[in-house]
Amino acid sequence: MDRCGGRAGVREVGRVTERGVWRGRGLVWRAGVVLVVVAVLVAGLVAAALVTDVDQRGGLIGDTSSDAAYDVNPGLLPADGSAPMPDPAALKRILTPLAQDPAVGDLTASVVDDATGQVLWEVRPREAKVPASTTKLLTAVAAMLQLPPDARVDTTLARGAEPDTLVVVPGGDPTMSGGAKPGPLFPGAATVVQAADVVRAAGMTPARIVVAPGPYTGPRMGPNWVPAEIAAGNVAPVDAWMLDAGRLDPADEYSPRSTEPALAAGRALARELGVDPERVKVSETAVETGGELGRVSSAPLTERVRSMLVYSDNVLAETICREVALERDPDRPAGFAQGTAAVVDTLAEHGLDMTGVRLDDCSGMSSGNRLSAAALTDVLRTAAAPDATREMRDLLDTLPVAAGSGTLADRFTGPAEAGAGWVRAKTGTLSGTSALAGTVTSADGRSMSFALLSSGTDPSVARPVLDRIAAELRTCGCR
Repeated sequence: MDRCGGRAGVREVGRVTERGVWRGRGLVWRAGVVLVVVAVLVAGLVAAALVTDVDQRGGLIGDTSSDAAYDVNPGLLPADGSAPMPDPAALKRILTPLAQDPAVGDLTASVVDDATGQVLWEVRPREAKVPASTTKLLTAVAAMLQLPPDARVDTTLARGAEPDTLVVVPGGDPTMSGGAKPGPLFPGAATVVQAADVVRAAGMTPARIVVAPGPYTGPRMGPNWVPAEIAAGNVAPVDAWMLDAGRLDPADEYSPRSTEPALAAGRALARELGVDPERVKVSETAVETGGELGRVSSAPLTERVRSMLVYSDNVLAETICREVALERDPDRPAGFAQGTAAVVDTLAEHGLDMTGVRLDDCSGMSSGNRLSAAALTDVLRTAAAPDATREMRDLLDTLPVAAGSGTLADRFTGPAEAGAGWVRAKTGTLSGTSALAGTVTSADGRSMSFALLSSGTDPSVARPVLDRIAAELRTCGCR
């Protein structure tokens, strides 16, 4: 889905008192460390994947041709400062002709050495441009800095003021599955069946269901979002409770989405409980409850961030940044304004230069967002540097792999094939805009972060050249 970083050729996306109302958020921290396991990467196979070993510095060992498939080890190591560093002058000679290719239109770029922070190549790196879905890199890093890696979001089931009324109190989870098991896009998600089991275990037989407002506020659609994007499968109105991020077909990454996702979720729960779906109401005001029945929880944060980046899920990005905002101020409901401010403020508080950064949303769907290539490599390099925290390094584990996973699964072919398995990056696409930002390990073992922002040209034409630039970083010893 590539209105904001996905399918090529597509326009680019509370707590309950005993007898009270919603008083805040519904997040529960689980003990333990969650290891993010990046999905099996398939490059050109229709059948089951074959597994090879993986270089912990970020590349896939073995055959990287189009008929190979790989299992990715998530244990990336910090940048190795002992490996030879590419010579900036040599890089300039190789990359400048590609940067001047008319296919990429107006290109800004930044390439930095992860071990030292030295700039290796750049083209107007501080010029702010539309970043499209590379915006999600900021959302991901802010979430991992602000929240515990095992943070989960709760959906609470409670009795209503009337004994036959079930109240659903959302906590901000858009990933709950409408089926008996989690869908393929959101591993470890809660399910509607689990929610119904909570109600049945409490001995309640409801006759009606009310969905409470939850911890969100403000517009449900972001700036510059249009209703046509819902049918296109890029976005849904951002409600505090959704099934499969609003997808009508949870198994289809590109499925059209619901125009009323909270109502659709309530009706799915009603059908599971034998309640008439027409007796489901979504309340815009606080709902009185008569006691909590129980809760169901989302997957841990690290797993949800991985899904957000691999599938470039715009709805999930918007809910994760609200989660950051609610962690910073639990008593203040969160919307687009609060979520974007929380992301920028969190990154700035951790020493990242946010000068000139403007975010209208946290997914990159808005054409009003502005980021520079240097800001993106600052974020990436912080994650890949030798002194990077575990939380920051986790970001690299969640990025799509060239010719292997997510939005890069069908890229890095032909002249860019050398980057297959070695480039980990976030894509971004809006009309007239194409972006690629991530990390790559050179043939000599040197780790680099890069950001490429192209505008004024057809993204489908620009992508192969952007891939070629990233692939050259992989193959160039450049000494």
